[in-house]
Amino acid sequence: MTIKFKLTGFRELERALAEELPKATARAVLLRTAKKVMEPVREGMARRAPKDSEELAKGMKTQVVKAKRQSRTRFERSSGVSVNTGPSTASQEGGNPAWQEFGTEKMPAHPYARPTADEEGPRVIEDVREELTTQIEKAKARIAKRAARNRA
Repeated sequence: MTIKFKLTGFRELERALAEELPKATARAVLLRTAKKVMEPVREGMARRAPKDSEELAKGMKTQVVKAKRQSRTRFERSSGVSVNTGPSTASQEGGNPAWQEFGTEKMPAHPYARPTADEEGPRVIEDVREELTTQIEKAKARIAKRAARNRA
């Protein structure tokens, strides 16, 4: 299951990432932001996972795919940052996680991912904007502090 959101109003943040921060720092900012804002989704999935499958709840992870630059001032939109949050393996004690989510012909569905995504999704968008702003400011401050130390 893939859930996509279209984010608008991020031009200033995108410009700051591309122009005001070194490439490696911008990537680190994006990774930290993505991991932090997806934590409530990971926790919600673990909380909603069927209780008879304790391994499923323990196996919830967030994995991040890094962004690629399209040019000096833009990140490639199609690859941006992709965050996968959910079970870490396909088969554990409770069987295939998709079987738990959607059920089978012999087993009823016990959805845990979709209800969490529906509940947390709108909040994640606002959290991305706030956390990205915070992370960019922290990175700029670290760079300025390092530059001041090197001048002294």
